[in-house]
Amino acid sequence: MTSPVAPEPVSDEEFAARLDRLGPFDRPFRLAVAVSGGPDSMALSLLAACWVRQRGGQILALTVDHRLRPDSTAEAAATGASLTRHDIPHRILTWTDAPARASQDEARRARYALLDRACREAGIRDLLVAHHREDQAETVLLRLAKGSGVDGLAGMAAWRPTPWGRLLRPLLDLPKARLIATCAGFGVVPVDDPSNRRSRYARARLRAAREVLAAEGLTDDRLFALARRAGQARAALERFTAELGARAVRLDPAGYAAIDLPALREADPEIARRLLDSVTACIGGGAEARFDALERLAGAVQDGALLGRTLGHCRLRTAGDRLLVFRERRRLPEVVGPPPGTSLLWDGRFRIETPADAAPDDRIAAWGDAAAGEGRPDGLPFDAAAVLPALWRNGRVLRRPVPDAAGPGLFLRFEPLRPLLPNGFPVV
Repeated sequence: MTSPVAPEPVSDEEFAARLDRLGPFDRPFRLAVAVSGGPDSMALSLLAACWVRQRGGQILALTVDHRLRPDSTAEAAATGASLTRHDIPHRILTWTDAPARASQDEARRARYALLDRACREAGIRDLLVAHHREDQAETVLLRLAKGSGVDGLAGMAAWRPTPWGRLLRPLLDLPKARLIATCAGFGVVPVDDPSNRRSRYARARLRAAREVLAAEGLTDDRLFALARRAGQARAALERFTAELGARAVRLDPAGYAAIDLPALREADPEIARRLLDSVTACIGGGAEARFDALERLAGAVQDGALLGRTLGHCRLRTAGDRLLVFRERRRLPEVVGPPPGTSLLWDGRFRIETPADAAPDDRIAAWGDAAAGEGRPDGLPFDAAAVLPALWRNGRVLRRPVPDAAGPGLFLRFEPLRPLLPNGFPVV
């Protein structure tokens, strides 16, 4: 009887080819890696450290301690000690306000919020995460169970934009066995997380039923192939949507959009829905709208019933043959004591250069009703002006928003968190 072939570790050359496909990278090279301590993320950290050092760059490993299990803090420390032995700088990010019983979705949102903040603070634009082939198959299976469409069945993307840069998944097509072999090759013993086997979590239940599912044809290989084919279909739909957007959408530097209504109504309903999704996410600061809400909005566009419509932190109204999309006035952030002479991202739309003379009691908040007075540029709709950031002092506007450095004011640039479409659109 022939013994099974042992999985091969991932070589430096193989890993470099995967990262090269996800480039280009900022120079000097600086990477962050999300590390749980398991074999997947430990292998990724070790490979990424070799890659970045060969190029004269720096790496930072980030471990989130959710504090949902008694041993989590000790495990995070052990992960850090293991990384330190390989000269990999490490930080532990603690979820200090975790509820007593958090769901996996809550833990995931908290994890990415902590990782986002750490990357911003460190000035790192590329965060690597260790999702692999089996993770992709599980994601597709979960979305299949929820009745997802093409986008959901395409699974996780190899990269996606973030408020501070990019999240990269260079291991998506690699099996977990090869990552375990990679850890062994480095002499690293990874941490075992028992929550991966808790039956109250959907992913754990799927893992426990893997043999049964595979016997019915739902193997990891077939699910991964489904994700690849759905991804190809998604890419084709995105190309059609981009073509429509190039004809029909105008983004204004003041952070709002105008869509040509006749072109939108003539479009295939699926393409029109996708365009509305992209536009509202762009203007709404990256907020994602529910699929059923997008379908209702697309139907209202066809019927001409758009009065008072809101979606994804956006408010929509018609003006002749245009559909105008503005940011809603609710849920706008307020920055108290903005650091003088720095750059910050406000509400997922604007990059602000804070004045050198900003005081500790100043705040950056929406221009609001004050935009109805003097200082609003000609041609700028009040609905757009009211949701622009301004610098306030003692209850009065000290600096109104201006789109460039042409005069006194709060200088800002429109930099939406989520590109309107994969290749983006120029702001005109």
